Amino acid sequence: MKNSLKFTLSLVSLLSAPTVQPGSLAYNADFDTSQWRIESSVFACAMTQTIPNFGSAVFFREAGEPLLFYLDSLDTEMAEGRALLTSAPPVWRQGLVEEDIGYVDVARSQRPVVLDETSTRIILAELFKGRMPTLTRQTWYNEMDSVRVAVSPVNFQRAYQNYQSCVQDLLPVNFGQIERSSVFWSAGQMELDAEDRAMLDDMITYIEADSSVYSIQINGFTDTAGSSRDNLENSRLRAFTVHEYFVNKGIDEAMLETRYFGETEDYLIVRNERTEADRDRNRRVTILLRRY
Repeated sequence: MKNSLKFTLSLVSLLSAPTVQPGSLAYNADFDTSQWRIESSVFACAMTQTIPNFGSAVFFREAGEPLLFYLDSLDTEMAEGRALLTSAPPVWRQGLVEEDIGYVDVARSQRPVVLDETSTRIILAELFKGRMPTLTRQTWYNEMDSVRVAVSPVNFQRAYQNYQSCVQDLLPVNFGQIERSSVFWSAGQMELDAEDRAMLDDMITYIEADSSVYSIQINGFTDTAGSSRDNLENSRLRAFTVHEYFVNKGIDEAMLETRYFGETEDYLIVRNERTEADRDRNRRVTILLRRY
């Protein structure tokens, strides 16, 4: 019986690596054409290899998000289902054998394969070994034919160094993570705590980097405990605590639109407060970013 593999990418049993049958399709960049392209900014980093006649293999990291690997193909022949991922030796190392890794999901889309960070790091490890991570899947139009897509290790390590330089300069967050944010307050709290300041600092770092952000809307709300007058004042004080934090950190005050609503029923998250947890959800300052 074959030894169990050290890891799998899906909870399925693993098979031995398939051989390519006549009529099957094989795609990979050869030694002379294998190149990696780096696209870098503080918002995202991509390392891409063009796979002739298929599309491309991409390592992608967006600010604030985990590393991903995906295949791009406008017209993939892979059938929906599971593809076998193997580690194949390059043609100049034919003394080595192809090794099974596991199965990955395939979709009938422009991105037929998208891997999470754990699986992506497995792909990276094989490239660092000088091997070719290879995906094999039957075609959608003929179950007797298969498609093999391989990523070449040629020029990989040098490209990866440049890619890592980009990753180190990424912002701590992306727009989707901070577009709508909230600061929640304990009963009687009027000062920002360390966690609140850290969140606002990440937002400020992003705003300073993205010139398309033109407005920051700050809204203060409270729970229904206490008098309506006191609650309105508390929501004002908390909203302007956030307002002043932005200004003191260098954000143009003209970008800020600060309002406060106290315990206004239409803005309560929990209308029927019964517990302290209900009141904690209502006691908040929300921050909404707008960009062009």
